[in-house]
Amino acid sequence: MAQPQRPAGHHGVRPHRRGTRRLTAPGRTSATGVTVPTAATTVTGNCTLENGDWGKTRVLDGTTTSVAGSKGFTSIDFSSADVGDTPVWVEVDLGADRPIGAVTLHPRGETAAAGGGSAGFPVDFTLQTRGDGSASYSTVRTVTGRSNPDGAAQTYTLTAANGRYLRLHATRLGRPASDEPTRHRLQLAEIRIK
Repeated sequence: MAQPQRPAGHHGVRPHRRGTRRLTAPGRTSATGVTVPTAATTVTGNCTLENGDWGKTRVLDGTTTSVAGSKGFTSIDFSSADVGDTPVWVEVDLGADRPIGAVTLHPRGETAAAGGGSAGFPVDFTLQTRGDGSASYSTVRTVTGRSNPDGAAQTYTLTAANGRYLRLHATRLGRPASDEPTRHRLQLAEIRIK
């Protein structure tokens, strides 16, 4: 009995469809072109708070909204939004040098900021890259006076950016959360790197 003909290259695997995830490299997945490092990817920060809801690696867990058990990244608290004397940073190790075309920051969403909008979204910050084996960072995007995103993800397109490490370096923090109106923090539900 003759076997039915399959399209060339079928091999019993469903074709990739827009909006689905597919494996692109060991430990990395792609959701419509956006690289999402796994929780095993190295994430570092200088002023991080780790607990049952918040943690460095939770900024890469694929959850773009803050939910119990996976709220994202948070820094320790500061008494002022101006942290220029002690900038707050979070850094993602991408595993190897690679081009970086855009960075999307997803704000914390489960608790509003004091006065409304998104809590903890940075106002003044830079996006920096560093190559494998390099000791110095290159600033690839500077953002000053960022208005409150009010829950909307913000994408920052980068031109000719390349590196193994991507660092968000904040010097002015956004509004504090309504449940902590005097505590300023850097807080993000997710960072997506393309």
